[in-house]
Amino acid sequence: MPKNHRRRLTQGVSLVTLLVAAPLQAQEAPAEAITLETVIITGDTITRDLMETPSSVSVVTAEELEKEKPGKAEVRSVIAGTPNVLYTDNVSTPVIRGQDAQGPHTGANAFFAGSVPRATINLDGHYLSYNELYFGATSTWDVDGVEVFRGPQTTAQGANAIAGAIIVNTKDPSFTPEGAYRLEGGNYNQRAASFMWSGPITEELAARVSLDYSARDTFIDYVGSNFIQNEIGQDFLNANARLKLLWQPAELPGLSAKLTYSHSRMKRPSAEGASEPYDELESIATWMPGWDQTTDTAILDVDYDIGNGLVLSSRTQYSTSDVERRVGTPTMGDANVAQDNYSNESKLTFGTPADGLSGVAGIYVAFTDQDEWLNQGGISTFRDEKSNLGLYGEVNWRMDERWTLSAGLRYQRDHIRRQGDVSPLFANSDVDYDHTFDALLPRLTLAYQATPDWSVGALVSKGYNPGGISLDFGYSKEWTEFDAETVWNYELFTRAELLEGRLMLTGNLFYMDYSDAQHNIAHLVNGVTYLQTVNAQDARAYGLELAADWRATDALTLRGSMGLLHTKFERFDQMPAYEGNEFARAPGKMLTLGASWDATDRLNLGGQLRYIDGYYSNTANTPAYAVDGFTLVDVNASYRVNDRVELYGYVNNLLDERTPTLLEAARGNVVFTQGSMTSPRMVGIGIRGTF
Repeated sequence: MPKNHRRRLTQGVSLVTLLVAAPLQAQEAPAEAITLETVIITGDTITRDLMETPSSVSVVTAEELEKEKPGKAEVRSVIAGTPNVLYTDNVSTPVIRGQDAQGPHTGANAFFAGSVPRATINLDGHYLSYNELYFGATSTWDVDGVEVFRGPQTTAQGANAIAGAIIVNTKDPSFTPEGAYRLEGGNYNQRAASFMWSGPITEELAARVSLDYSARDTFIDYVGSNFIQNEIGQDFLNANARLKLLWQPAELPGLSAKLTYSHSRMKRPSAEGASEPYDELESIATWMPGWDQTTDTAILDVDYDIGNGLVLSSRTQYSTSDVERRVGTPTMGDANVAQDNYSNESKLTFGTPADGLSGVAGIYVAFTDQDEWLNQGGISTFRDEKSNLGLYGEVNWRMDERWTLSAGLRYQRDHIRRQGDVSPLFANSDVDYDHTFDALLPRLTLAYQATPDWSVGALVSKGYNPGGISLDFGYSKEWTEFDAETVWNYELFTRAELLEGRLMLTGNLFYMDYSDAQHNIAHLVNGVTYLQTVNAQDARAYGLELAADWRATDALTLRGSMGLLHTKFERFDQMPAYEGNEFARAPGKMLTLGASWDATDRLNLGGQLRYIDGYYSNTANTPAYAVDGFTLVDVNASYRVNDRVELYGYVNNLLDERTPTLLEAARGNVVFTQGSMTSPRMVGIGIRGTF
């Protein structure tokens, strides 16, 4: 470990230690019985306590979002530090247990051949599209909680996902009037303004309005004399508006209907990357494309409690989005994307986790139409159609007071059709791909309640991601097909509540056996790196995820988590040189420590330290693209002026650690290695309140 990195890690640990020691020394006498709040998981088969959930999941509650995450307006920044979950750029998708959520396609191949995502964000039942996930942002304003699931998700939710899932639930309308606001500003022209109002319209109808705006300037200075600016620019902007209506008719007890409409507008560059020396945050790139997208979504949720433990639910969603990519010179890669998506999930749940028998049976259908236009080397146009069907069910059997057996099965069918007229600059022929994939995905869990406060268990599940088509930019300029990938996931888990409910421990030990794993190989064409997706016949990943929450005193809460990961390609017929390599962007160790201290009844102090071990940026494990381990420290403080108003401030990346998180060949006419960077020290203050 470099001396400079050891010094920064030591400084960070010292800061957290001081934060922890002060309130412990100040405590003069034992307090009354204090416990951690119960954490409810909504993204699993049945809504249940975290202590009863076998899946490897991390949760950020609404209280944590407000108290411990100031200055973090997006989900990606809120879940930073989650064990074995990594974002490698401020414009990117999460990598979960070494599996990139965007799927094997990235960059040009995701545009030419279509995306094959392994996971996404489920926002109130709207599964974010590829462009929303990669080039967008999910706001954390007026959010009830964020749940991060690791591993295959087959019977837990509507959409299939091989890598994991991120569930974001926004707050529902209330029949008691309430309102909230927030104003925030900081360096790099950080600015945010948020508003919420909720209340009854009639005795049976309530509404909630939520508005959120956040923006900042890029921290990269483009110093090249030939840099071409585009009309969208390099700065970040996120704007969201949401309206919810909740109807609970008195004459139909048990019936609830909720209508959600949301509109979002997002702007950002393709990446936030620097050239050497990286810590100066300057780039000699000749261009950096900008992205501007709008999305409108409508969701209708209907739930009916039939009685006797039976609940029938239906969620219908429609979304439409328009995306613009601008380079600065239209013929160098300007692009437009228009997408329409429809989905419905209907399910019947029966029983509760405390019952002898409980479970779920459901069906999920989705249809996506996408039109794409690209101006580079001539005009290329594409038409992409996808349909997805999932039939799933799970039964939980409490065999006695200690043993619970759960068995689930999903049938998944995915139809992909992609047609397009392609410029001869890139391909020798147009694309015409039409294929249907299907799979049976079982899941089996056995849990043992050793004591009322401690349980252990094991689970095995199968995950799958459909195949697709890829373009060989580098050699043949031909379209090549790749197969579906599958994984058998084996886990041992434990859950414990100790110290009379003040300490909560969770742990999952996992082993994942991949067949036909989808990964990419790089081709360098005229100074530009293009990636082609192929199958690795055998690959492995194993590791551990641990988390602990400790209510040390009535005023002090401590949190810690750790992720360990080992990945390896065992057999890679198309690229034998890759055999023995690690997965791209798969750090071996991740460690997070955090504290929140109510210094007085008005003043709160908090902080978080995150360490991410080194990793390779690409599947080839190119030494020049190896990322060193790094440590980030965030601190925050808030002061409650009265019951309605609170002032707060934050310093994210307190030690101003400027290090690459992803190294790759840069785009443009200048050949250099671009480093996506940790955000430099971000300082901000704000005011928030309720009315």
